[in-house]
Amino acid sequence: MRRESRRKKHAPLDRPGEVRPDEWADPLAGHGHRVENLHRITPTLYRSAQPRHDDVAALKALGIQTVLSLRSYNSDERAFRGHPEIALERVRIDTWSINDDEVLRALIAIRKAERKGPVLIHCWHGADRTGVVAAAYRMALQGWRKEDALREMFRGGYGYHTLWRNIPRYLERLDVEKMRAALVQAGVA
Repeated sequence: MRRESRRKKHAPLDRPGEVRPDEWADPLAGHGHRVENLHRITPTLYRSAQPRHDDVAALKALGIQTVLSLRSYNSDERAFRGHPEIALERVRIDTWSINDDEVLRALIAIRKAERKGPVLIHCWHGADRTGVVAAAYRMALQGWRKEDALREMFRGGYGYHTLWRNIPRYLERLDVEKMRAALVQAGVA
């Protein structure tokens, strides 16, 4: 059983009467997948909480080829032991001090891995660091407006924890054009 966070979470959009925009990541819970906080961002990019060993079969069924962890201190080695067909990548991001270099490394790792097949990105809860990288992906690689990417991150039901007040500030000042140019220079845009 996973430990529940005691931190306050941002209110999701999915309240009675509100409609989830079609372009937002598709929630996959309830479709035979038990992976916590699992969503399909694009046909080649998924997001979730940190997978457990019991989740590997579901990820394989989705065709996941690479798992990219954004956690600083906990790896996926144990959960994926005995499953060498899924590549494990890691870009350490500290939630309290997210910066452009970390986000750029994560986006480059995602784009390179997508060439091989579907990728799953995660942090511990699949909410905060994962949300930042997903929002940056939306803006820098998919051309989303900043306000649309932020709305999806904070209202999409992924569990953003309002404790991380630095996250909205980071995303507000993110220079999307500079990030896009760095991705072009890296040959992955």
